[in-house]
Amino acid sequence: MEATQPLDKKLLQKFRKLPDDRKIQVLDFIEFLAKKKRPTLSEGDAYAESLETLRLKIRERGGLFVGKKKDQVIQELRATRERLWDEDYAGHFGQQ
Repeated sequence: MEATQPLDKKLLQKFRKLPDDRKIQVLDFIEFLAKKKRPTLSEGDAYAESLETLRLKIRERGGLFVGKKKDQVIQELRATRERLWDEDYAGHFGQQ
């Protein structure tokens, strides 16, 4: 077994240190979890999961406004809101 990611390596190291009988228990539990069906998501759960995914993507890419002052952030948010209004809504309501 070869691990490529840091977390995989850490898990593999911990697993290798376990006594053999404990390794079997861990593998049985992993198999049990793998076979278990995921519960169906309610609308709120799906929204929360999507929101958390979005937050993780933003964090991975360095955040929303790294190194910017408050006034710059506000100016960018207003410009984005105006652009989205123009692109997505204004034409539908005859306000372009």
